[in-house]
Amino acid sequence: MARSALTSAAWLTLAALSVGASVPSAFCSPLRHAAARVGRSRPRCVAAAVDYGGIQHAGVLVSDTAKSLAFYTEVLGMGDDTQYRPATLSFAGAFVRCGTHQLHLMELPNPDPTAGRPEHGGRDRHLAITVQSIEPLKASLEAAGVPYTMSMSGRLAVFCRDPDGNALEFLEATAVRAG
Repeated sequence: MARSALTSAAWLTLAALSVGASVPSAFCSPLRHAAARVGRSRPRCVAAAVDYGGIQHAGVLVSDTAKSLAFYTEVLGMGDDTQYRPATLSFAGAFVRCGTHQLHLMELPNPDPTAGRPEHGGRDRHLAITVQSIEPLKASLEAAGVPYTMSMSGRLAVFCRDPDGNALEFLEATAVRAG
């Protein structure tokens, strides 16, 4: 490809790449294509510095809000934060509090199969939530007849599924600090 086919800025960037410079991720895709067209090596992309604060909430698909809310509050002992859920949402749902974070129970069609999932939730997509002690949780799961498995890694962690088959992991806080 002739030099004139690329802008001067693109040529300067490609020249910088030849000496190993990094490129902000926003410019990566076009520069990768340009580098390939002129036989240069692909740019090394770097993400912008982002100051993360944590996960505010995670969305969980459920088929019956009332049934799921009862499971999360009565069996798992989470707080009902539904009063903070925006009334403008066009679907049923609830918020539950676990520590300083929330789960958004969303009554929406689930595109994932609920049957045929691995018995052990650690072998499936799952949410991992810390608890101070897993013993009260195990007692509550047993009293409610909810099957669970212990972590296969030997950590102090319990895996169970909610009424819709969503896998949940509960790690004792000391297991997180220990690694």
